[in-house]
Amino acid sequence: MLNKGMREYDITNIVKGKCSVCKDLTNIYNLEANGYEFEIPKEIGHGYFKQIVSYENIQIIDFNMTFHKKMEVQGISKTPHIDMFFCVGDGIEWEFKGNKDQFELSSGESFFAKAKNRENIKRCTYLPDRNFNFMEIKIHPKRFYQITENIEKEWNTFCNGKKDEIFYRDKITPSIQVVLQQILNCPYEKGLKNIYMEGKILEILAIYLNERIYQQEKHNSIKLSNEDVASLYKAKEILDNSLVDPPTLTRLSKMICLNEFKLKNGFKEIFGDTVYAYVIDKRLETARLLLEKKNMQVSEVVSLVGYANASHFASAFRKKFGVNPKEYLQNVVKQ
Repeated sequence: MLNKGMREYDITNIVKGKCSVCKDLTNIYNLEANGYEFEIPKEIGHGYFKQIVSYENIQIIDFNMTFHKKMEVQGISKTPHIDMFFCVGDGIEWEFKGNKDQFELSSGESFFAKAKNRENIKRCTYLPDRNFNFMEIKIHPKRFYQITENIEKEWNTFCNGKKDEIFYRDKITPSIQVVLQQILNCPYEKGLKNIYMEGKILEILAIYLNERIYQQEKHNSIKLSNEDVASLYKAKEILDNSLVDPPTLTRLSKMICLNEFKLKNGFKEIFGDTVYAYVIDKRLETARLLLEKKNMQVSEVVSLVGYANASHFASAFRKKFGVNPKEYLQNVVKQ
């Protein structure tokens, strides 16, 4: 973010040097002005990137862009930041100078990065005709340490002994997916928007840390091969696509060629929920998104997410979100 005339970030095209996209990327990373948006020129591609919020120590940027030709960019950050990426479009790859590893992020994955060098240099490749749709959250170390100083035990578990440099990739869980949608559909403006956004960032961090800690504490509870893990992700995909009428455990076990014991215990270990709880949670989050995005009536949403009884739906919705669906529709969605 811009500070007394000094640029914290500088983005360049590795092949061409300066270009309009890199110029505006530099601007969006340096300006402390909420709502700044840049449209990709038609001769280069299509889409946009926009600054959802930017104020002292915190920045959220939404990217949705496609390029006609391969674009390779280099970004220099003079101050290290904690970066969180959430990819919902096509995959993306990049590398940090001084780190031999190349990082790849696939659709539906998140990435947590804390580099150890003071000046970070990152190179990113955008392949042609792909939809790069992701959200980036940047947090200054000073603010991040203020957040984590009272949860030292949990933070140490998350770091797993690697405090100086952390690179962590994982699936975007339904819980985080909901918060990302709330960030995109923030009902507030100006100062209230900043307060709301910081709350959502704290919520994401809490979910992120909790899920990571759970995985680390339970990693020895059941032995899973790479094939087992692939089968469990297949089970999740099947459930995501059949929320209204999900298969039974026995049927799901046969569909993914994995015994019921490994299905039940492995699913909970990887995704943090039982199969049944995951389906319920996913139904409710889908219902919430339908209320927010489609402005549908509660009676319409009930059947669309697989509930036969409206009162059962209302009870489950209230238990998860702390408010009845009708009240949510009236007081939150229609603000």
